[in-house]
Amino acid sequence: MSELMPILVFSICVALVIEIRDDHLCISKKKYDKFYTFILILVLSLFCGLRTWYNDTVTYKQMYEQAPLVQNFWTSDDASLAGGYGFGLLNSIMKTLGLSTQDFLMSYAFMTIIPYILFIRKFCPHFTFGIFLMFATGFYTFTFAAIKQCMATGLCLWAVMAAVDRKWGRYILFIFLACLFHPYSIVYLVVPFLIFRPWSSRTYICIIAFIIIGFTLESLLGTILDVTDMIGANYNEESFVGEGVNLFRVLVAFVPLVLSVPYKNFLFYNVGRTEYLMFNMSMIHALLMFVGIFGTANYFARLANYFLPAVVVVLPWMLNKLYDRHQAFLKASCIIGYCGYFYYDNVIARHFDTMFMKIGLWDYITSHF
Repeated sequence: MSELMPILVFSICVALVIEIRDDHLCISKKKYDKFYTFILILVLSLFCGLRTWYNDTVTYKQMYEQAPLVQNFWTSDDASLAGGYGFGLLNSIMKTLGLSTQDFLMSYAFMTIIPYILFIRKFCPHFTFGIFLMFATGFYTFTFAAIKQCMATGLCLWAVMAAVDRKWGRYILFIFLACLFHPYSIVYLVVPFLIFRPWSSRTYICIIAFIIIGFTLESLLGTILDVTDMIGANYNEESFVGEGVNLFRVLVAFVPLVLSVPYKNFLFYNVGRTEYLMFNMSMIHALLMFVGIFGTANYFARLANYFLPAVVVVLPWMLNKLYDRHQAFLKASCIIGYCGYFYYDNVIARHFDTMFMKIGLWDYITSHF
């Protein structure tokens, strides 16, 4: 974790500067401080883009090295729905332009980190805490592994920002583009249906439905496989059974939902559609993780990660809105708890320092000359 800690500390410091500046100048959180936000995006993207080894990174590098040139793309195996038309075509364009494998990783790092940071900046009332959660929940480090899904998630976040502003044409466009990178991003079509008051009847319907799905997952496998076949994904029954999601991860995913229970009347009083949407997205994240207990972690945890960004922004909002006498204790508890989860995720569950390798920035720059 020694590789990750300096970047975490630096990011929190920059976020703190942005937040202090906002408070001092009474600037709306919807107004971006371009310079400091650019610095944050630049550093996080460079750290991600300079990696040479982590999780699926080597696999993606090999995919890029084998990518055809643009003129050969449509006759290659890369042109498929399951493989991601957008991903394959963009790789072919990069290959035709002569971009190196490291340029490929760097390009996706920037294209992913930009919407991630702008999403947190736009919706998170406590930016410093949001950046901390970005690391602690694994939202940031996941970009080092699942490039296609994270690129699709970034496009989906642009779609959410458009939906909040009621720009539905732009919302549909971004969902369409996201599906060209990862077909499962179609789940973001539920966004308009998640703009309802939490803990209304629809909340209970969602919870009951996911509980039923979890306990009857084995009997539903045929239907799930039919759906995955429709979008061109090659899955079989073994893909959905095996070691389920770790119970500790599921409990962490349920933090916003459980925390809201004793305060539900206060939290959702006099708030708008944005808060409703973010909370309900975080609820879907938790419920998908619950279903993952009965299925396989590799599938359901990754599907749940599409909604993980909502947790990063909704938890700081919830804590900021709570009564003063509870706020300090709950914030301290969350920080301590998520620090523990951060340690568990990067030291115990998987050793980040062993899995992660990168080149130096100067080596990357000089490689172009």
